Amino acid sequence: MGQKIVVNGQAKQLPRVFRDERELREFLDEVVKRALKDPDYARKFNGGGKVVLTVDLKKLGINVEGIDEVELVFLKKKGSSNYYLKTAYPTRGNKVLEYREWSGEWIVAG
Repeated sequence: MGQKIVVNGQAKQLPRVFRDERELREFLDEVVKRALKDPDYARKFNGGGKVVLTVDLKKLGINVEGIDEVELVFLKKKGSSNYYLKTAYPTRGNKVLEYREWSGEWIVAG
């Protein structure tokens, strides 16, 4: 969301995709809703404690400038059959940056 981070003593400005937390939440709600309707993604919920979905947004018909793929991590509550979304992050797209520690460079992960 356009955050500033410090890497090796240098401030880096990450690209902004969403205007605010509400817009991000609406995006994630839509991704989860559509992914669970797709049998390829839904079948991964097989009773295990952790489910990791790497979701291709184009496959779901979702277009967000700069993000092509999102990884969603769900965990199962202990003693329950319900899952909750633990974390989500973009993994591919022209606004997705990947830090290569060995070279100290940021590259586009798209």
